Amino acid sequence: MKIRIVKNIYFPLVLVIIIHFAFGCQNTAPINAATLTKEYERSDENFSNPERGFFVAINPIRNQPVSPLEISEMQKLRSQKMTLVRRIYLLSEFKSRPISQSFLKMISNDCEIARKAGLKLIIRFAYNWQRGGDDAPQQIIFSHLEQLKPVFEANYDVIAYLEAGFIGSWGQWNRSPHGLDENPQARRETLFKLLSVLPGERMIAIPYAHHKRDAFNNHNPLTPQEAFNRTYRARTGVHNDCFLASIDDGGTYNSTNPDAVERQKKFLRLDNRYVVQGGEVCLPNEDDEKLDDCPNALTELARMRWSTLNSDSGGTEIYQDWKTQGCMEEIKRRLGYRFRLLKSVISRNIKPGGTFLMEFQIANDGWASPYNPRRLEVILRNRQTGNKYYLPVKNDPRMWMAGETKIVKIVGGIPPTMPLGEYQVLLNLPDPSPNLYNRPEYSIRLANQNVWEASTGYNSLLTSIVVDKNTAGSNYSGEQFFRLHN
Repeated sequence: MKIRIVKNIYFPLVLVIIIHFAFGCQNTAPINAATLTKEYERSDENFSNPERGFFVAINPIRNQPVSPLEISEMQKLRSQKMTLVRRIYLLSEFKSRPISQSFLKMISNDCEIARKAGLKLIIRFAYNWQRGGDDAPQQIIFSHLEQLKPVFEANYDVIAYLEAGFIGSWGQWNRSPHGLDENPQARRETLFKLLSVLPGERMIAIPYAHHKRDAFNNHNPLTPQEAFNRTYRARTGVHNDCFLASIDDGGTYNSTNPDAVERQKKFLRLDNRYVVQGGEVCLPNEDDEKLDDCPNALTELARMRWSTLNSDSGGTEIYQDWKTQGCMEEIKRRLGYRFRLLKSVISRNIKPGGTFLMEFQIANDGWASPYNPRRLEVILRNRQTGNKYYLPVKNDPRMWMAGETKIVKIVGGIPPTMPLGEYQVLLNLPDPSPNLYNRPEYSIRLANQNVWEASTGYNSLLTSIVVDKNTAGSNYSGEQFFRLHN
């Protein structure tokens, strides 16, 4: 009997102490009411998410001028769960003169079409779309980049990333009649010029990983301290346009020696934690039929942390094998990031001016993490009025690495003037661009059942808090208060 009485008397105090240390000591306040713990069900549905997955390639036909994008076609792609379009702009008519204003206007209009349709563009520029065709001298490339700079600045929000382009056949940095692909200094200058005209929020993907090491004279992969700091090196990723074609992926790796290729892959695996990896498959390998089969394809996609892949390239036979062998649906789900909630713990009752405490566990079941900036917010929505309050969270989803589980701890203040009542708790991972912030199709959906709100882009935590003036506890003493969401 004594033991039972002691438990009943001291259980609330013990609970407060446990919560206090679970959330850390900063800005915490005693909680007299119980917390809410919620576990979440996994979803294996293949759904769309921004800046990841298979993309649709819109390429020139031979060396014919490209046509403007059409809103109906882009909306159709969006309805098919696509969020990315790779757009190749052929500059064959401008090899010796400035880009025309009408062409620049077409690019801007294409970006607006993509924006209206809820898509983002992977952009590449090329001076020819055939093997061995002419490109442009470096001074022409640089003058064209200066012309493109204001277009990039005005539309970076719908640019997922830029493939380096410009040099050589297909803009793939090979077979340049001006020798730009063979000249390390010319490659470095071109890459740096590209990075200088593209806003710092976006990355460049180059076709050969060893070119990055040469350009920066650095054979070390990016460290967590260097990640996403907007330096040129932190903004340079890779696109592999002959994935699984051969031991060197059709020249993507500059050696056919297995040990040399392995060293380059080890570099990429670590570097790609913080930069984009995209590309496409090539023709099936005739010497090693198992190279592009599901077991090896899954291993390499995970190992190199792939985010994007061409949905219709020269390797459609490979894609058919993936369907037949049964791994295509997994590839669709796991390209890029795939965040899944495991559990949340949230304080139940909070007084106006009191402290909001929350912790959630989230796993990344994808093969990569987001490569572009992404906001994280907690939303409190009044069940009666629908009014919303939001709290920005200083935690970067780009650091939620593939295969890892993160624990995110949140401490914030309830405004003293916040109306009393019950509030739903939601997570919001919106695009930080002002143009896209309130667009649900640009927000990240979590891989859980019954949490996604397609109309708002929010992920419900399937729980509520109560703002109650009769709740005991000290006032919040920090500076991170929920704010009314306009």
